[in-house]
Amino acid sequence: MRDRIADPALVARARRAIARLGTANVEQSYWKTFWLPRGAQPSHAVEELVRALWDETAPREAVGAEWWIGRSYTTRVPVGFHFDEDVKAARSFKHPRLSSVFFFNHVRGGQLAITDQTPSARGRPMPEQPTRLETVVPQRNRYATFAGNLFHGVLDAQGRTPTRPLPGPRGRLRVTLVVNYWERRPTDVPTWSESRALRELS
Repeated sequence: MRDRIADPALVARARRAIARLGTANVEQSYWKTFWLPRGAQPSHAVEELVRALWDETAPREAVGAEWWIGRSYTTRVPVGFHFDEDVKAARSFKHPRLSSVFFFNHVRGGQLAITDQTPSARGRPMPEQPTRLETVVPQRNRYATFAGNLFHGVLDAQGRTPTRPLPGPRGRLRVTLVVNYWERRPTDVPTWSESRALRELS
């Protein structure tokens, strides 16, 4: 984990670009991923931030970065614990070389939780129960990296594994930039320029 990894002015510009997406159906941004090849010119401030993070941490073997914007309220976490993988690959269970999460803000709960579990041949977490768990508290300009084959997820507003929406005020929106570094391009993941999604970022 590293704090203040990026230029604060760049972080502010990227955050303003994300704000232009609005707050309707915020969780949908989790399912829109984009590819930025090694050496490609960024198309907007968010990709400039991806490039800056790349320069600090990308493995030498990486040929590009898959990125997406994670936005959710910690009273209603939209994704469970999971492995990062090439979800459209025809066969075998493929993972990025390195996974990472950049935090734009502090929220109640919303910790990134990373276990020591890795996938079995069938993609199930092994061992069945983790022997180690590390958490990262969301803070502006904080960046966490971890091996791309580790089981991980987001804790809810109470700092627990999400099982259902929590009652009460939804609180502050948790905003992150997820960047996964791959040794080959994931199946059918477009560049932002190739996609028609999230055009407000430009």
